[in-house]
Amino acid sequence: MLTIAPSQLYEQVEQIFSAAGAPERVAQRIAQALVESNLVGHDSHGVQRVPEYIERILAGTLQLNGKIEIVRETPGTALIDCGWNLGQVALPQGMELAISKARRLGIGMAVLGHCDHTGRVGEYVVSAAEQGMIGQLTCNGSLPGGIVAPFGGARRALGANPIAWAIPMADGPPIFFDFATSIVAHGKLQVAADKGELVPAGWILDKEGNPTRDPHQQFDDGAILPFGGHKGYALGVMIELLSGGLSGAGFPLLPGYRWDQGTTLIAIDIGAFQPLDEFKEQVAAFARHLKAIPPAAGVAEILLPGEVEWRSRAQRLHAGIPLPEVTWERIKAAGAEVGVHLAS
Repeated sequence: MLTIAPSQLYEQVEQIFSAAGAPERVAQRIAQALVESNLVGHDSHGVQRVPEYIERILAGTLQLNGKIEIVRETPGTALIDCGWNLGQVALPQGMELAISKARRLGIGMAVLGHCDHTGRVGEYVVSAAEQGMIGQLTCNGSLPGGIVAPFGGARRALGANPIAWAIPMADGPPIFFDFATSIVAHGKLQVAADKGELVPAGWILDKEGNPTRDPHQQFDDGAILPFGGHKGYALGVMIELLSGGLSGAGFPLLPGYRWDQGTTLIAIDIGAFQPLDEFKEQVAAFARHLKAIPPAAGVAEILLPGEVEWRSRAQRLHAGIPLPEVTWERIKAAGAEVGVHLAS
């Protein structure tokens, strides 16, 4: 395992995407988003994504110069075509638009399609909460055919279909959650494979529909299971229909589908309902009382949603970002493909 300073990793990732033809602001934004994901402990959506992004850039399916434009708009809504650019580039713009509409109307919504990988979706709802809003997000999309089995099914059908919410709090960072409706994010299986680890039982099936703990089996036409059995499956279906349908991205299960990430962003202006400062104080009081609940045997403390991520960020900013050596070698190889030769 290697440990790399966040600033060094940012510079190296930016260098790779600049060499791959990204405009300066785009290369900076991708590097910021990927390194930030590692900082908060979401390594599945961090710099390990560099090789797959470079592969898609070289294949011509990912357009780092893709034009992001509004194709349909009302006072409270917008449909945005991302021009096959990365979600990390397009989604901040979409959320800012939703926030601006919410400031006028109390609620704003932006839906994005023709979008490559969105990355860690929690950052977009947190950005809304930091501006006094409640942020919500749902996102569909995966490889054609899906990557997640339906409840009771033996093969792929759905995307991982994440959902995220964030709520501001007085005297502390936003409370937020960000998780896939699959039992595990697809990228975490790659992290486990890079570390040479087996995954817990009940996470994945092989291509014959048999339970397995080998993450490589999922990459060989296996399937991830939904979290929470029928409940996670039902939520995944609704996200598929909402975000895939409203964006026009479609559904991985259907013929003719192309990799896309249909994304729904919602911003709610708290001030349209309650005084913002009073609301944030209420959230803080709730959090204090929640954390004061006696923990169960063997549990150190009650944690708020998002608290693990905020702690990881503080720790990794100080100590550096850990990366499996095989992940670093794949990043170096991707850099070499665009003429960037990183030191070992």
